[in-house]
Amino acid sequence: MKAVENKEEYLINCLKELVRIPTFVPPGENYGKIVDLLIPVFEDLGFECERIEMPDDVYEARQKSEELSGERVNLLATKDFGAKESVDIYTHLDVVPAGEGWSTSPFEPVIEDDRIYGRGVADSKGSIASLLTALSVMNEQGLESKYNLRVALTTDEEVGLYSGLCFFADTGLLKGDYLLCMDGDNEGICVATNGVMNWEIKVYGKSCHSSVPFLGVNAIEKAMLVMHELDVLKREVESRESKAACSPYMVETTGQKHITPVFNVTMITGGVKENVIPPGCILRGDRRYIPEEAVEEVIKEFEDFLHRIITKHNIELELLCKPGYPPMFTNPDGEWVRRVRDAASDSFGVSKEITGVQGGLDVAYAVQRTNQPVCAFGVGSSIESNAHGADENVRIRDLKDYVKFLVRLLT
Repeated sequence: MKAVENKEEYLINCLKELVRIPTFVPPGENYGKIVDLLIPVFEDLGFECERIEMPDDVYEARQKSEELSGERVNLLATKDFGAKESVDIYTHLDVVPAGEGWSTSPFEPVIEDDRIYGRGVADSKGSIASLLTALSVMNEQGLESKYNLRVALTTDEEVGLYSGLCFFADTGLLKGDYLLCMDGDNEGICVATNGVMNWEIKVYGKSCHSSVPFLGVNAIEKAMLVMHELDVLKREVESRESKAACSPYMVETTGQKHITPVFNVTMITGGVKENVIPPGCILRGDRRYIPEEAVEEVIKEFEDFLHRIITKHNIELELLCKPGYPPMFTNPDGEWVRRVRDAASDSFGVSKEITGVQGGLDVAYAVQRTNQPVCAFGVGSSIESNAHGADENVRIRDLKDYVKFLVRLLT
């Protein structure tokens, strides 16, 4: 598609502008700035734009934490083409913090070996730049969309609790017959995700001088017993599998053919001083659960397992579960999935499989409310792009193919 190749400079410049606005969360302080940049671009393409801020009462109840600050500003851009069907197109404005280990400046994108490097180029600002480029190509070529379009660019997906898209779903702002999520990778058409539940176990002990440890209870040592027992639960949980297929990358690297639940211990904190027996220790982790599991069952299984540990080892502990985004599942044989797969396979020149992923997406919360058929298909590669890591990158070829995908899908 020559028109897309001719828009490479526009595409790259657009992505660079987006990356230069540091919308990393926490804290998420520059959402208003990036929305104000995007509104005139969409308006020039004939869209009506709404700058939508999450109300304070919703923010206080569903999302507020000491780590977050600034207005939670979202963008809704709509254009009526007089079509019979409509599509909501979504991705998120936020990115994760830069972190360490970069060989380039994370918020000053650079191009090297046909790749552009910068925080968010793959997850998920490359998708936004590609969408704007596709709409620009359509406008210049006089191509009408066969769908009415509602573009939702929202906040705080990376927080994992209650994002701008969740707010859109709860307030009836998602109205399309179908939903295209531009988050995720380009290796397959994702129709299934795991749900996410973060957990925290507080293990209690009794402090005393370390020279007479028998007068106290060492909470760290008790936590070590808990961690050993949790490995039994981990093996039991991860022996299950979903009916949803996993990505070709997962098949190649792990041999598994379907997405599975995951149980992780990822953090441990405790202790006061070297010569004090620790009175407390906190274990934290996450539980990824497949679409076939209900979060209520996941929590009860965890509670029952810990009750057995308490009885067996005479340990005093407390469990706190924090459910995040639910799992997602769209019928892989549905019409919308077929349309997205055909457009993606044609544009990328390779057959794109129908897959699931073991991560979680906020779009799962949204479609649980709206019942929209949804596909997740993004610009980056889970193998090469290193999203969330140092030197996040995306191939310029993939960006241009993604523009072609959007033009073909919409026209």
